[in-house]
Amino acid sequence: MTSVNTWPIERLLRPIFRKKSLVGDGVYFDKKDFPITKVLEDNYAVIKAELEPLMQRVVDFTPFQDISPDQTYISNDDKWKIFFLKAGTFRFKKNCAQVPKTMAILDQHRNVVSAYFSVLGPRKMLMPHEGPWCGIIRIHLGMQIPQQGKGCVLVCGEQEYRWEEGKAVVFDDTYEHIAVNMTDSNRVVLFLDYMRPLPWPWNWLNWMVLKAGRFLPYFRAPIRRHKVWEQKFYAQGK
Repeated sequence: MTSVNTWPIERLLRPIFRKKSLVGDGVYFDKKDFPITKVLEDNYAVIKAELEPLMQRVVDFTPFQDISPDQTYISNDDKWKIFFLKAGTFRFKKNCAQVPKTMAILDQHRNVVSAYFSVLGPRKMLMPHEGPWCGIIRIHLGMQIPQQGKGCVLVCGEQEYRWEEGKAVVFDDTYEHIAVNMTDSNRVVLFLDYMRPLPWPWNWLNWMVLKAGRFLPYFRAPIRRHKVWEQKFYAQGK
């Protein structure tokens, strides 16, 4: 199933970006090629300490499809919830203020263009889907993984990965993938979009497309919806 949000330019550039990729064309990548993964793992306890107070209000986190209704084919209930920090370089300032140490870590890495906490509820599966932009590589840092990952599985390009707390995984989400939580507890990861390492001029083109995307309805409409959620979330928290 191809993402309904795949842009025509993405279909054109996907094979080129995979071929030109400085880290190879793989489904999963070697963490050694992404030094940020060691930084994340080394600071897992710091990030977890800031996450824990937020999780007391996890019921008030927004379901992803409420922000981006185009994603209802992936999830149409309230069991996939998100706490956004940044998206496409747009910062959600009030949310970022809740986790200042986490943001200080992420802000040291220019290639991190999106970040959020992703909560997959009990007995929940995200339907098969593909990421919308080949210029992005996904990084997950396991934050809260029930049963040591035995019941929490990411299957990307038919290759399986089981999340571990405090461990990062790097993968190309433009390959079809699913995420499954077969446990009775929440699975939580810190979810990052990282610019795919590319040579010039492809890296320049990648940044230009990302910046231009901020002006498209696909991006602007979710920002407006998030502002509505944000007002309600912080009003209730007073």
